[in-house]
Amino acid sequence: MGFFDNMRKPQGKLGNIQLKSMNKEHTPVSLWGLKHLNINSDDIILDVGCGGGINIKRMAKNAKKVYGIDYSEESVKLSKEVNKKLINEGKVEIMNSNVKNLPFEDDTFDIVTAFETVYFWPDIEKCFGEVKRVLKPGGIFLIGTETNGSNNFMRFWKHFIDMEMYDDNEITSFLRNNDYDQITVYLRDGKNKKEIIKSNDSEKIVDDNYNNVSISDRFLQWMTVTARK
Repeated sequence: MGFFDNMRKPQGKLGNIQLKSMNKEHTPVSLWGLKHLNINSDDIILDVGCGGGINIKRMAKNAKKVYGIDYSEESVKLSKEVNKKLINEGKVEIMNSNVKNLPFEDDTFDIVTAFETVYFWPDIEKCFGEVKRVLKPGGIFLIGTETNGSNNFMRFWKHFIDMEMYDDNEITSFLRNNDYDQITVYLRDGKNKKEIIKSNDSEKIVDDNYNNVSISDRFLQWMTVTARK
């Protein structure tokens, strides 16, 4: 398996190296996404496509329990290493599984998160329906990406990796087609330090002084979308 194939489904030593790198490189966009999420002490959370497991560790600080799934066995292995202490404490559980068929009962989770992963979901609209199935009524689905589908830098990678990039209108459409409610889009304009918030067909712009970014991040339009079941 080559370098670019490993970006989609990390395997072996190369996959392990890439996962550790992604834990670090995706930290800024993940932390920015998490600031749009209120986690309560009794929340049960599922992180889909958990990758290297760093976001599980972050969310477990405040949640009752966090589950993680990934279809990459290497991702599951590293996620378990990163969260070993929390797994031993019963606060985290990680397994090998696929978003198309989540191994959980209906109405299980207060929150489901998907960081830097929907690019790779097959039949994404049906996957959104599967996420909704395992959410409790009123539960939150959070999607975090580092592109709003139009950035040339991200589109460059599409020539090498089997992935799809969606803009906020497409993501919103997929959610609406699955009858999600209270859909809110947050777009970070790093160049102008602004945040564009779209909700209920209205739009407002607020200051965004989030500084945990690299030079290249300043030219990407990060996107976080939240929706309720």
